Amino acid sequence: MFSMEKIERQAKKMIEIRTFEETILRLFSENKLSGTTHTCIGQEATAVGIMEHIAPEDKVFSNHRCHGHYLAYGGPMESLLAEIMSRESGLCQGRGGSQHIHYRNFYSNGVQGGIVPNAVGMAWADRLHDEPGVTVVFIGDGTLGQGLVYESFNMASLYECPVLFVIEDNGYAMSTPRDKAVSGEIALRPAAFGIETAEITSNDVEELDLAFAAAFAYVRTHRKPFCQIVHNYRLAAHSKGDDVRDAAEIEAWRKKDPIVYIEEKAGRAFCDQCRQESQQKLDALVQKLEVQPWISIDDYTAEYVRQRDEDLQMRRSRLRPQHFFSDKNDRVLTAIHDVLETKMETNPELLLLGEDICDPYGGAFKVTKGLSTLYPQRVINTPISEAAMAGVSVGLALNHVLPVVEIMFGDFVSLCFDQLLNHAGKYGWVYGDGVKVPAIYRIPSGGGRGYGPTHSQSLEKYLIGMPMITVVALTQFLDVRELYGNLVDCCQGPLVIVENKKMYTERMRVCEDGRIGDFRAQVSALEYAPMLRLSLDETSQADAVLVTYGGMVQTALDAAQRLMIEEEIQLDVIVMTQLAPFPAKDFEAMFLTEKYGLTEERAARIGTLEEGNLSGGIGEQVIACLAERGIGRNYFRIASKDIPIPNGIALESQMIPTVDEVVHMVKESVELGRLV
Repeated sequence: MFSMEKIERQAKKMIEIRTFEETILRLFSENKLSGTTHTCIGQEATAVGIMEHIAPEDKVFSNHRCHGHYLAYGGPMESLLAEIMSRESGLCQGRGGSQHIHYRNFYSNGVQGGIVPNAVGMAWADRLHDEPGVTVVFIGDGTLGQGLVYESFNMASLYECPVLFVIEDNGYAMSTPRDKAVSGEIALRPAAFGIETAEITSNDVEELDLAFAAAFAYVRTHRKPFCQIVHNYRLAAHSKGDDVRDAAEIEAWRKKDPIVYIEEKAGRAFCDQCRQESQQKLDALVQKLEVQPWISIDDYTAEYVRQRDEDLQMRRSRLRPQHFFSDKNDRVLTAIHDVLETKMETNPELLLLGEDICDPYGGAFKVTKGLSTLYPQRVINTPISEAAMAGVSVGLALNHVLPVVEIMFGDFVSLCFDQLLNHAGKYGWVYGDGVKVPAIYRIPSGGGRGYGPTHSQSLEKYLIGMPMITVVALTQFLDVRELYGNLVDCCQGPLVIVENKKMYTERMRVCEDGRIGDFRAQVSALEYAPMLRLSLDETSQADAVLVTYGGMVQTALDAAQRLMIEEEIQLDVIVMTQLAPFPAKDFEAMFLTEKYGLTEERAARIGTLEEGNLSGGIGEQVIACLAERGIGRNYFRIASKDIPIPNGIALESQMIPTVDEVVHMVKESVELGRLV
């Protein structure tokens, strides 16, 4: 039996949570709140029972139904209410609202299943650091429909992560009964991965407290994952007023209301007093917050930009533009390998993850060959689980590890999109408070080897549209060692490095006396990576300018040489390295010069060249940027045809831009300009 002091403390917290949730629903019904909310009415005992065992070093990941978890964790009620009301004192300045909140070591997100690998990564980092913390992650029975959950179970078990999975089975996934959405027995699912599992059906906080005491003891003692299943029931709708369940069923569960159980232990009079005090407190908070100014997104954006500028200054202080040109013609593959080896030696927090990256295989393109022999505990072969790899890296990054994730083929990055878009990219912005996700994703991309429709794509255009994601494309015309080393050293957020796989065996181009071969080279240092201008004649005006990146640079240069020799057309080539954030100001600086004739009658024609498909490509972004700024008059785009890449080099070469195609397009554009 618990002491009366503990019983009353738990009763007070449970009633506080219930009153908060009921108040939120009332405010929505009065049109005083907008957006959505998912209350935990009927599930308060689980939240309070588990948080009795949280230590300061523990971490918690919650889901869309997070208010009770947060309040039981000890989060301030006023800050959460202000967040939901979009007031300036909100927990995350209103950016997260009801579902996406952060306080100390508490995180929540509304994407079903998405937080599970984040929690595994957080726990894994504690194991790597030999820290005593336990990471708790809450999921519902409906979330068991997400494949990412099972990828996470597998990795948690493989790497013996001290994570406590809590499955709150309330019988419904939104409006769908569990037996219509989840086949078989829930307990068999984590157990199939070798995870110790227990289940309890109870709304009695005392019983739940004891069950969670055992669960925490197991994880703290064995430093392995544990799954606690709690069968309970939510008495309120999934979200505000969308309840279609049978009224008789709900009424039957009201007799098992956790508040009924706690009233029997703490006494009705005490609980009534707690209810009255909680409601008075909430009413006073609502009145206080209703007159507080709304959050200004502009103010926050200005603050975010200020912090970003500070990071930018730090990065620029480490840039050495004079070293961006290579004085060695090593292979690109060798350069990347050497950088990773050097950084692993100097940064003990750097961890390499990927499929088959350990010896003797050393990765599909052999970039990591030999590194697992040198650092066997920090080069990890992962399962074929790209989504979980991306999600685990987020948790690792949140917990002071720098993960470098190799996606075996860039095509598979599509499996990582949710983690990049809704987790890695958003956490820093939504949560604020110094939260950062420094994680690096290496994606070998592009065709040229005939690997076919799912192993030869260039998917960068899908990545540059994700806010807060940095995307950089390598080129052999810059010193890959210098660039890569700077990217690793200065990583402050999610970073995708596009590595054209045909380029791996090519050698870096040596720059001598400012020239790379026949081309005069000029570099402009950007936030993360340089922009490069290559010109056959630096002194004369260009007839056309071609913007390209990655694997298409050599094609552009070959076309420039042919155009000069055969047509006396001067084509300058601008090489982008930083694809996102889009370097608009640097385009202005590069193009607003007399060299491109932008102030003359005969302005240079401006085109783009990319290996990805034409529609929605990088070229559209480049031309839109230039047009918005009044730079140039006529534009053209060259890209792969809008079909999947076929198998085999013979067919592949018919859709990826060739030198002949570039020559034809540039010549046609320049001749059209002369007619005009």
